[in-house]
Amino acid sequence: MSRTTPAPVRWPLVLAALAALASPSACFRSTEVRYYTLASKAPADPPLSGAPRYAVHVAPASVPEALDRTELVLRVSATELAIDDRHLWAEPLRTGIARAVAERLARQLDGAQVSASEQQATPGDVEVTIDVQDFELRLAEGAAVDVAWTIRWAKDGRIRSGRSAGRARSAGGGSHDAAVAACAVALDSVSDEIARSVRLEYLSRR
Repeated sequence: MSRTTPAPVRWPLVLAALAALASPSACFRSTEVRYYTLASKAPADPPLSGAPRYAVHVAPASVPEALDRTELVLRVSATELAIDDRHLWAEPLRTGIARAVAERLARQLDGAQVSASEQQATPGDVEVTIDVQDFELRLAEGAAVDVAWTIRWAKDGRIRSGRSAGRARSAGGGSHDAAVAACAVALDSVSDEIARSVRLEYLSRR
């Protein structure tokens, strides 16, 4: 019976392979995940004196199915969207939009108690519903939003509705944070139009 001579161990190659596995470039790196919110960074106005004169509730927004996800969805071209799984919303987008609008309304509506929640604890005088038609985030350009909204007064069921668009440039050189901040600014202009409609209706009832 003949014996098979084992192949010699090539130690230089083995050591080189071990060194490559030990190098940081060959290891699985933990990818940092970042979270974003549409909450306004503007300082809050001082609290109003006296009890609120009426209550406004902003319901969770209706958003297109393609955008209703945890990841940021970036507009790449007229027909292409990119889903970024390393940059996530800190809360559902429908909730974040409603909360951003509510924060702006609270600053714009003197005498109103404004809230935004999934479940409305107590009936409000005014119910605001938001139907997002378009919500674009572009890292280089900024953000654009297009919103159809409805304001319903609980006392008599009277409804005012409208459609508002907002656009803001990104000020951060193409960063995700700057694009989200631009989106918050674009939502502010939409919220201002909603506030104007609520204010006019409220004054007409006094």
